[in-house]
Order: sequence, then C-alpha cells, then structure tokens
Amino acid sequence: MTIYATDRLWDEAVVLEAKGRVLRVQSTRDALLCLKNHWPTENGPAMRTAISVGEQGLTSDDDPAFARRAFIEAAREAGFSVNAWTVA
Repeated sequence: MTIYATDRLWDEAVVLEAKGRVLRVQSTRDALLCLKNHWPTENGPAMRTAISVGEQGLTSDDDPAFARRAFIEAAREAGFSVNAWTVA
C-alpha cells in the first residue's frame, strides 16, 4: 500500500457506484489511494493520467480540480457511475 503524507481537498466529493460498491472520494490523496490500491481495472490510459496528475498535485501548487477531473475520467473508464453536483 502506498502512503501519502500530504493531501489536497477538493471543493466537492465524487461518489462512485458499481455493482454493490459505493466509494466517496473527496481529495487528491483519497483518489490516489483508491486508484493504486482498490481499482477494478489495471493500467488504462485515464487511470495512468489520473495517477500522474494526482501525484504532481500533491507536490505542487496545481489546482486540486485538475486531479479531480482526471479521477472522474479514470472512474468512467473503469465503468463506475459518477455522481456529484458538478461533474467535470
């Protein structure tokens, strides 16, 4: 399991649903842990992008919304239903 010492909260959480599973993700750190440790697919292009954008977001001043949007795309790629008030 990967450990991240920093975090960047998102303005709004993203709720993912698939086959009896519901995941609530509210930060860049949450997204990275989910992608690296609990993701149902391996190495899709959107997943790789989301990991890269998320890792950069934890070590830079990038807007956390970039990581959120990348995570939403990875979730769609993996077949999750994405629920949020605002969807990228």
